[in-house]
Amino acid sequence: MKILDIHAIITIMMYLVKITCQGKEKRQKLNIFSSGFAKNTMMQGGLHCAEKSSRKKDRLVKRVFALCLALAVICTCLVPVFATEGLSDLQVEKELPGTSEEEAAGFGDDFPAVDDGEPREVYDDSEAAGFGEEEASRPVEGGEDNLDGGPTVTDSEWGTVIDYSTSTSTSTDPSSSTETQWSGEDDVVEKPDDKVVVSGDEIKKLQDMVVYRFWLKELNANDLQDITAQAQINNMTESEYLARNGEVLWNLYFIQAVPRAETIADYSSYIKNPSSNRDPKGELRLFDYWYTLDEFGNRVRLNLTDPTSNILDDKTTTVNVYAAWKDGTVGSDEEEDVDHEDLVDKNPVPVDLTAKASASYKDEDGNTKSVNLPVEVKNLLSAADHLSVIHMGDDDMESFYESHSNDFGDMAPILGLKISPKNAKGETVQPAKGQKATVTVSGLEKLPEIAAMEEEGALTADALKVIHQKDNGTVETLDVLSYQNGTLTFETTSFSPFVIALEYPDQGSEEFDDDGIEIVSIEIDGVEYPNVNDGIATISSISGIQGDTKVPVGATITLRAKNGKTYYRHTWRLAKDKTNTGEVVFIDSNGQEVAEIVGEGDAYKTVRIKVKKAGTVTISHRYGNPDATNPESNGDELVITVVESDNPTSSYNLYVYTQIRDYSKSQDDYYQPHVENKAWNGMAVGTILNVPDPITYQWKEHPYNQLYDTSETKEKLGTEILVDSGQFPVIPIKQNGSYKDYYYEVAPKDSSMTPEQKKNFGGTYTIKWYEVVGQGGANTGKNGPQGDWTDETEYKDTYTSGVYKSPITDVSDKTMTYHLDGLLLIHDATHINVTFMVQDAGKNTFDLVSDDGGAYTVQNEGDSIQLNTIARPDVKRDDQTVAVCPDTKITADGTVYTFKGWYTDENCTREADFVNGTISTDTTFYAKYVPASANLTISKTVTGKLGDTNKAFTFTITKADGTAANITDTNIEISEADCAKVEWKGNGQFTLKDGASIIFKNLPSGQYKVVEDNYSGEKYETSYVVDSGTPENRREASVTIGTDAKTIAFTNNCTLQPDLGVLLDTLPYIVILAVVAGGVALLMLRKHRKEDD
Repeated sequence: MKILDIHAIITIMMYLVKITCQGKEKRQKLNIFSSGFAKNTMMQGGLHCAEKSSRKKDRLVKRVFALCLALAVICTCLVPVFATEGLSDLQVEKELPGTSEEEAAGFGDDFPAVDDGEPREVYDDSEAAGFGEEEASRPVEGGEDNLDGGPTVTDSEWGTVIDYSTSTSTSTDPSSSTETQWSGEDDVVEKPDDKVVVSGDEIKKLQDMVVYRFWLKELNANDLQDITAQAQINNMTESEYLARNGEVLWNLYFIQAVPRAETIADYSSYIKNPSSNRDPKGELRLFDYWYTLDEFGNRVRLNLTDPTSNILDDKTTTVNVYAAWKDGTVGSDEEEDVDHEDLVDKNPVPVDLTAKASASYKDEDGNTKSVNLPVEVKNLLSAADHLSVIHMGDDDMESFYESHSNDFGDMAPILGLKISPKNAKGETVQPAKGQKATVTVSGLEKLPEIAAMEEEGALTADALKVIHQKDNGTVETLDVLSYQNGTLTFETTSFSPFVIALEYPDQGSEEFDDDGIEIVSIEIDGVEYPNVNDGIATISSISGIQGDTKVPVGATITLRAKNGKTYYRHTWRLAKDKTNTGEVVFIDSNGQEVAEIVGEGDAYKTVRIKVKKAGTVTISHRYGNPDATNPESNGDELVITVVESDNPTSSYNLYVYTQIRDYSKSQDDYYQPHVENKAWNGMAVGTILNVPDPITYQWKEHPYNQLYDTSETKEKLGTEILVDSGQFPVIPIKQNGSYKDYYYEVAPKDSSMTPEQKKNFGGTYTIKWYEVVGQGGANTGKNGPQGDWTDETEYKDTYTSGVYKSPITDVSDKTMTYHLDGLLLIHDATHINVTFMVQDAGKNTFDLVSDDGGAYTVQNEGDSIQLNTIARPDVKRDDQTVAVCPDTKITADGTVYTFKGWYTDENCTREADFVNGTISTDTTFYAKYVPASANLTISKTVTGKLGDTNKAFTFTITKADGTAANITDTNIEISEADCAKVEWKGNGQFTLKDGASIIFKNLPSGQYKVVEDNYSGEKYETSYVVDSGTPENRREASVTIGTDAKTIAFTNNCTLQPDLGVLLDTLPYIVILAVVAGGVALLMLRKHRKEDD
């Protein structure tokens, strides 16, 4: 019987008992009053006592019966509890329909436990594709095997098997990947319980795949037919057969299945080229490339990294790929020679060749000398075997020039080379049709004539051209892609011969330099400061940039023209058609002040001027062919603003230092930086203008002694910060136990270096300047007499003298000075520089974080370093109590800023991946502090007996100083339930009724003030609570917004009381009435009792 039925029966029984009891009482009363008066009088004594006893018994019986019924109801309610309490979980599961024991334990939440008696295919879209993070254990022909990710598909003695136990792993650990190179052994595999056997047709439904089979030798049609036949004889699929026998019998190397929607290039990282010991001939031959056969039997090169390689039709399911070897043979049994012309070069694999040309010249004494010029040619056809390079002598050059003088025009030949790539038969190999080969010639600075031109600055990529003679005898002029430090690069579509020529472009030509006048140097008070590209400039414009240049009165400026041929006439003067409010004079070779300078040849491309009066002047340079009708047909101009110093006497010595940050000590500890190289080096003594006396910063610690930050330092360089980079010394840096020499910006020419200098050469360095500070005294730095060479005293004499010596002389720490500090960046083949720039809280410019970053060692040039190994300023180190860049900062006005980083661009749009990312070049990371924001909720509660819960109370929200909070409608959030109780009026004003609240979303961090209007005249007392703090009896609440949400709960208590009608002067009468009423009640009660008796 159900519990509901029991409850119903008991309820009915209780109702019937109640009716029965009531009926019995009524009958007893009726019998008593219906009897005669006489009888009632005679039996009054005994009968009355009997009736009283009967009533008491009836009441007792009814109460006992009711108690029993109540206990029965309680017991029935407990029945279902006791009925289910004893059941185990397993019993409950067994009662659930459709769940087998194996299904409940086998797959978890991802696989529904439904037993339909059929083999299951459980997969998602990504698994169906057959590829994930891991490689498969073994591929199957025709796309039947699932190679990567998802359920693992394998062939076994029971058929094709999908393994759900481990295939869903997303681990990227290489050790967890299944080996893709088959051993060819017959492994006995037991059938586990968590694998599902399905047919090949069912797996085919997962994804339409194309299987690439890589062979170490070419197979003919009979070979492929034999494989199919052997698989059928052994009752196997081709994949099963090849898995067991492919490597041993058929030289199978690798199989890769690719979804038809993708290309083989997407999986190139899984395919490793075979080593020489995989050569099918048993010889140590080197692998060359992979190729396939088209429908006509032509060999087509397969480029595994090109997505357009091997585009297939919809019917192809298997692609056979074969290996070609370096000796010119393919891997077939016949070992036939590869006919490279037979290869359809849809995807050519480029070949790079190198050689050296012996170039001769005569020195000053007339002795013949020779140098080797390395030549490299890239992007040649694979048929190219070696490179032939011949230096063209004077006779050949003269003959070539005479034959093509019209093509040279005004260009002068400098060097001629006959460059020809050759195949194994000695025949010239030209680039493929439509392709260009890249030619790089190095060592040109070893030739004296070219070295002299380079020193003059005449050799640039724009000024140099390459005259090339083609096969038909005509010539073409090729552009030079780049020229730097004696290395020239250009592109060509055919070969031999090439003549390098120099030209000076005329105005109007494509090669003309619009910024035709550059600042070479500026001299102030007898000190000349060169203008260089790393920011140590003496003018506000960087070298070579045309524009408004500011210089102080009295300065002498050296200018150089960048345009004009060697034999041109050059004229320098003030521009006649411009208004010149300043005053400038030219200084000739004799040191005389003149109005203009005129002369022919390159010597007159450089002039000196002296600015004598504040104002604006325009310098004009006119040039042209001296034999032309107008030898001033070309021209450039430069505008200079001459300024008076606001405080010409406020100049002080500036002591320049660079800091070597941490960097890898050796390649043994690949990424770990060490502090043994952390040192300050004295670099130069410069001048700083228009600044207060450095004594201003006495007794101040960093950052309070900082005069200029990174951006300000950059802005002042060249105008108020003057430094001669010619003072910069050679910096020794220790690597692998010995010191290497690093030179500022440019390495010395190889011809000028001694054998010892070549041996110690490490690379170059540049400087990233980041601040100017006031400091007590100035020491020499590590590279001076005061340098700390503890435990390395044997090096001190060497590295504190000569080219290494600090230019700074010791200054007592009692004298306040200015220091310019920079971070030294080293440039060589095995280091990557990492710097961090941060926009601090409340600033809009970036500053260098000088205590983090450094140079990290790599094994080879071009290698990458992992970003997760680099120490960052926002991560606290073991020796720190707080990170250099904490998560939040609070400015003086109470604004909270949060850290946002890191990015690889100054706009902070390209986020850096410090978890999985890598870098292979020098990198600067950017971060910034942005104002934090949080929500503020304001609520209203009205209390008091006469409090008006429908009254709207007015509030105003402002910043702490009373200024507008700049809150817009987008910051306002009102719940639907409170729409009738809240009104946002704008300009910081809003109203709230009882029980309502308003949310100000994403308020910028800072201090805010919320003020309620004064309602004391209406008998309201105002109080508030911020979050769960202490209540304050005020109308004005202050709150600081940071990163966490805040609440302000306002309460208005009405002090008015309702009129109850009781006054002290009527109290005696009320007491009298109460006594009278009480007496009446007592009399009536006594009378009632008498009547009962």
